[in-house]
Amino acid sequence: MDPEPVSYQGIDVTASYELMLADNPPRPKENEGSNVIYGDADFYYYRDSLFGDEQVGSANGKLVVLKNSQKGSLEVCRQETRFTEKLKLNQLTTGSQICVLSKAGHIAVVTYRGKSGADDPSRYITVDLTVWRNAEEAQMD
Repeated sequence: MDPEPVSYQGIDVTASYELMLADNPPRPKENEGSNVIYGDADFYYYRDSLFGDEQVGSANGKLVVLKNSQKGSLEVCRQETRFTEKLKLNQLTTGSQICVLSKAGHIAVVTYRGKSGADDPSRYITVDLTVWRNAEEAQMD
């Protein structure tokens, strides 16, 4: 039997912060260390302060950007195989949906809502999150 989805609205993920899908509720936490390698993050937002490059990614799973014609659901996320580990933020538009498939067996749909304005003192993105915990067998490394 499939797990029930749990939804969270308006999560602000600051640059160099990450989300873990197992957390309830998921709260962004700072990436430990200053490198780009996000050891176990299910979903992260990274901004290169020198070049301004911005990306989202998963260090502990796979991402799939859904086409506009697709609606994010457990079934769609299980079927898609166009995997990547990271995406440039400029590839996303408001409302873009991303499937996140974590190695721990959790599946989520991240809906991108936008990013902080140029005048904002903080750099962050805002996302909505729907999580199906333990939707698949965990993958062992």
